Amino acid sequence: MNTKITSIDAGVRRRKATLQSKLQDVLEFSGDRETLEIQPTADPLDQVRSSTDRDMAVETLNHQARSIQEIRSAMARIEERSYGYCERCEEPIPAKRLDAVPWARMCVKCQSATEAEACQGGAESHSAA
Repeated sequence: MNTKITSIDAGVRRRKATLQSKLQDVLEFSGDRETLEIQPTADPLDQVRSSTDRDMAVETLNHQARSIQEIRSAMARIEERSYGYCERCEEPIPAKRLDAVPWARMCVKCQSATEAEACQGGAESHSAA
């Protein structure tokens, strides 16, 4: 039994190091905001291209912000000793999933169900409009 606990602790320590490394990488990359600069252009095609570039840059920054939030949340769960348990069904998240996605909050089954519910909710709101 003690060997199993030691193995679990080693896995959590390894994943915490992975999370810290990933957080550092995302934070270093997220400083690139120059693409958001608005430059006046007379050419309509340049305006469209510039607008598209800005939209892509905003989406990238939003994705980075979500990643930072997910990683920090996972690190907080490690400190709270709730890391590795599904937030929905409260069952342990398989080690293979945590190795692949160390910031995972849910097991694959619950994650899939949550995404399906979100898609159905989005479809219903569009059909009501």
